Amino acid sequence: MLLLALLLSSGLMFAIQPASSWNLISSSKYNQTVQANHTTEGGNVTNLDLGGNVSTERWAGYWGNVTGEIILSPATSIFYRWPWDSSLGGEVCAVAAASGFDWSGVQAVTAAAVNTVWNFGAATDNASNTFTSAACSLDVAGASVTTVGNLTGVGGFETCAVADVGAPAGKDDLAFCTNVSYGGSLFNGQDGDYELLVPTNETAGTFETYYFWIELD
Repeated sequence: MLLLALLLSSGLMFAIQPASSWNLISSSKYNQTVQANHTTEGGNVTNLDLGGNVSTERWAGYWGNVTGEIILSPATSIFYRWPWDSSLGGEVCAVAAASGFDWSGVQAVTAAAVNTVWNFGAATDNASNTFTSAACSLDVAGASVTTVGNLTGVGGFETCAVADVGAPAGKDDLAFCTNVSYGGSLFNGQDGDYELLVPTNETAGTFETYYFWIELD
């Protein structure tokens, strides 16, 4: 009973675990390279319609592949292993805190709560205008949750926002998860296992650190 209590208190009973390896392939941001211009002279009054895209400062995206295996191990020595590949499915989650998210009480969250935590207000690209689906469903950490989310790309990847126990008071109370789908179609026409949308600090020059968790089915 003491061993069981220790396992429960340490969180080791959950199938979802921190990702232990990563390989950064690339990271880039939208940049408008063409600037509208017009030459005029005194006395001219010009009717000039303008258009252009502006990069969001409130959201970031991740995509890639997932590898791993399910193991039985007391520490570093492996007692038994089960081969896994992304065709078997799973979940990738990102949390903007190194620790603190309580996976024992995963629950639905509202877009309004995400807006409050990240101070997005009524901006065009706030969470309410991003997480437009109220039927984002996933199974994570032993819980089935239907919450708010967003369907990105063409491969059926959904980013689902979830909260831990109680009303989310800070970033460490929120996680953003997506399904693992082998060879799914990504936004850029390539194939990959996951595609994930996460909120960021909108202040220019300010960075957000995300910690990744994986669950292998």
